[in-house]
Amino acid sequence: MHQRDLTPVELADLLDAAYRQDRGLGGEGLGLPERVELADFLGCHPDVQAKAWLAWQELIAEGGDMEEGEPQYWLDVEFVEPCPEHNSTSPALSGFCHKIRRTVRDDQIR
Repeated sequence: MHQRDLTPVELADLLDAAYRQDRGLGGEGLGLPERVELADFLGCHPDVQAKAWLAWQELIAEGGDMEEGEPQYWLDVEFVEPCPEHNSTSPALSGFCHKIRRTVRDDQIR
């Protein structure tokens, strides 16, 4: 299923799994292709990212095992990179979301 078909709550569950994986808090985590696709999708759709963040805040509040502010920093700075402005000098990129993919350390993917 593509991320555009998921509800904010389902996206929040994926974010929670990725965050816990990155921070070594347990859980199954996400595979590299799923992580990249989710990060790209949220980076290109800030409105969806905001809705997923609201849903994730509720999940975080229920769990009570995360430091305040840390998940939002992770989401905004470490996980999602915003899409660049449309590049008029590069027709191949115009209209498409393009993100430089970071290398994920081997210990992040289990």
